[in-house]
Amino acid sequence: MGTTDTTKPPKDAVTGIVDDSATAVGGSWEVYSGPAVEACDRDSGGSGAAYAYTRTRGQTEGDPAKDVATVEALWKKRGISTERYESGGADPTPGVRGVGGPTGSIDFLADVRGYSIDAVSVCGDGDAADIQRDGG
Repeated sequence: MGTTDTTKPPKDAVTGIVDDSATAVGGSWEVYSGPAVEACDRDSGGSGAAYAYTRTRGQTEGDPAKDVATVEALWKKRGISTERYESGGADPTPGVRGVGGPTGSIDFLADVRGYSIDAVSVCGDGDAADIQRDGG
């Protein structure tokens, strides 16, 4: 599965990469929010619909640096351009963010108090308000 399936709808693509990232790290993850539809501007002009999706995992005894490397490797295989970062302070929290592939943007934060993966899909066809009314 080294490439992204560009035929997947944005909702399926974003939930897939977030769920796959959580599985790669392991542990007990929960859906924090979404997938929730939101309005976006299409590159070609006009409005569209994107999906935001967040999963979290509670406190862990894992290795945050190793988990960041695991997620980064997965994302690169899926065509996501990545950038590592650390929060400020005396005990910085590692993370990695990315763009491209199956997402408009994605972020993995490996805080020892809890992990999170937040992603927004690419902007796809559709009217966000209509999709929300239809329960999608």
